[in-house]
Amino acid sequence: MTNSMNDIRNSKCVMVIGENVCTSHPIAMQHILTAKEVNKAPFIVVDPRQSQTAALADYHVRLRTGTDIPLIYGMIHVILRNNWEDKKMVSERTYAFDDLLAELAKYGLPDAKKTKTDLKADLKEVSDISGVSPDDIIKLATLMAKNRPSTIIWAMGGTQHNHGTGVVRSYCLLQLVLGNMGVPGGGTNVFRGHDNVQGATDL
Repeated sequence: MTNSMNDIRNSKCVMVIGENVCTSHPIAMQHILTAKEVNKAPFIVVDPRQSQTAALADYHVRLRTGTDIPLIYGMIHVILRNNWEDKKMVSERTYAFDDLLAELAKYGLPDAKKTKTDLKADLKEVSDISGVSPDDIIKLATLMAKNRPSTIIWAMGGTQHNHGTGVVRSYCLLQLVLGNMGVPGGGTNVFRGHDNVQGATDL
């Protein structure tokens, strides 16, 4: 985790993906609900399943299992198309940004700064892969961009794939583009069950 669990209370938007917090981390769920109720933070759950956590969400978006990366790339494309990216963070705190644009192109997403095609048409391939409609992809990106600092929370629903490293990297890319790193209420936050279950970062 880049931020502590209780720091979620400072979030202005919370996106949980690949995690049923209610059953896995019921105490941490209280921090999410505080952000939702006190900060009026939109609470997003991205999960193919209906869960107790999804039942409490403002927005529950179902995706095909294992398609996190194209969904997140679609969100990044929407952010870039609308000039919502944190230009200072991208310029000063990241490198190889053009490599990210090349990755987006692999999913049929044109260079957002050079092409002004129909946004929903841009998202067609990502939508076909993920099963998430272009409207929902735009909605998720808008909520994350318009309610900052926003945080992403995941667990083994994100990591336990043969491409789990790439999945986690995509979450981090989204937060870097939004400038949600190194700030209270932001960050990329993996919820673990006990020490060392997902690496020694807890320790």
